[in-house]
Order: sequence, then C-alpha cells, then structure tokens
Amino acid sequence: MTWRTVLGTLATFLTTIVVAFWLINEPARMQKAEDGFAGRSMEAGAIIYANNCTRCHGPQGEGLPGLAPALNTANLFDGTRLTEVGWAGTLQDFVYATISGGRPLQSAGTTWPQRMPTWSTEYGGPLRHDQVRDVTAFVMNWGRAYDENVIELQANQSDMTDMESFEPVGIDIFSPELPAGNPDNGETLTVSLGCTACHIQTEVGPAWLAENDPDGKGIGTRAKERFLSADYNGMATNAEEYLRESIVRTNDYVVEGYEPGIMVATYGEQLTKQDLSDIIAYLINLK
Repeated sequence: MTWRTVLGTLATFLTTIVVAFWLINEPARMQKAEDGFAGRSMEAGAIIYANNCTRCHGPQGEGLPGLAPALNTANLFDGTRLTEVGWAGTLQDFVYATISGGRPLQSAGTTWPQRMPTWSTEYGGPLRHDQVRDVTAFVMNWGRAYDENVIELQANQSDMTDMESFEPVGIDIFSPELPAGNPDNGETLTVSLGCTACHIQTEVGPAWLAENDPDGKGIGTRAKERFLSADYNGMATNAEEYLRESIVRTNDYVVEGYEPGIMVATYGEQLTKQDLSDIIAYLINLK
C-alpha cells in the first residue's frame, strides 16, 4: 500500500503544479485571445463598412456634407454628439443601436435630409448581430486616435497643406474654363463624394443609369435634351453646362418630381476645376 500512497501523493502534487501554472498564465492567455477576437472583429467590420457605409459616411468616416455626418470626428468620442441627441447610455451602445435600428426620425439639432436605414436583421436590415457588432468595433476604433491626440495633429497638418494647394471651381457655370476631363476619375469621385447613394443606389435624386430611368435614358442623354426643354429655366446652353449647373448650382433648376434643397449645395467650394471636369466627363458618357 505504501507505493500506492506515494504514487497518489506524487500525482496529486504534479497535478497541483500543472493547475497552478495554468491558472497563473490564464489571464495572459485570455487577454491574448480577447485581443485577437477584437482585431478580427474590426477587420470584418472594416470590410462591411467599406461595402455599405462609405457612400454616405465617407471612406475614412469623414462624412459627406449635406448627406451624412462624420463618424471619425472628435465630437462623437468626447460626448458632444451624445449630449446633442439626448443619449444617456454609453457611446458603444449608441453606435450599436444606431447601426442596428438606423435613425428613422431626425435627431435633435440635426438637419440631415435623409434618414439612416436600419441594418440589423432584427429591424428588417441585412446584417446579423455579429456583423453589426463588427461594424461597431470598427467605428469605435477611430476613438483611440483621438485619445492619443493623433487625429487632431494630422488634421491640422492636412488642412494647412490643402489650404495652400486647393482652389475651388466656384459656382459660375461659364468660368473658369474647365480642362479635359477623365471619366474614370470622375466615376471614382462620384463614389467617394456619395453621389451614387442618391443617383444610383437609391431614388433620392434623378437616376443616372438608363436602366433606372423610366424612359431608358442615361443622364448623359437626358442632359443633351434637358436644357432645350420648355420648362428649363437655368442658364446652360449645352449639355456640359447643364451638368455643371446641376452640380454647383443645385437649386437653379430642379427636375420635376424632386424637391429643392436636398442635394448638397457646396460642391462649388469642394471641387477643383479638374474634379468637376472629370465628373462631367463621366456623366456625359452615361447614355
């Protein structure tokens, strides 16, 4: 019986050592696992954001004037926006709830013309709960840079550089003369500026593509006809001028069936001559 007692005691002692070693290292292992999960969640959220959210909130969360607010901004993470909309919970809960249920009603203190749609399957949207959580994690990750004062420094440096080189095209549809346009770059600009959200993805604005137009005509074809129509009261004398006017003087002529004041009215201040020319070159080719 003695050897059995010794063997049992030894086994118990070794088991105790193994369990103690495991317990000592468990917090570090769990932290590593949590960090890995969080990283994968943000990566998945970044993909979902790029595919679904950039057309309104911008590729870097900078927002699009007149369409949707910025997400990558200090006032979201310092509590300012939560106070404005009267949210009493945490920021993470606010972001998650907003993505899930959208903003069906206009928030207090805001003037965004379009309501944010619902995204969670719980409210009839296309995303599962885990996908909503992933997008939330991606958005929340922007806040780390503000905690470290990185974004503010980068923004100040970027603003100084942009102010030195940027020259807006203005709202005169005849001057300055535009350079030759690049339609491929124009298409890229319409995506990054969020134009496609209203003119291709939805019916908020007149359809650009022929397959979405009741008469089967693209915006390029309609532009050549529109400035000659009896109800046209703008200043354009050709299709290119009509498109230019539609972009930089959005309320001078509003197509029947659409409301004035919906389209962003600041493109004359946001676009350069080359930008505007590229966009017109793209649109004029949509027959």
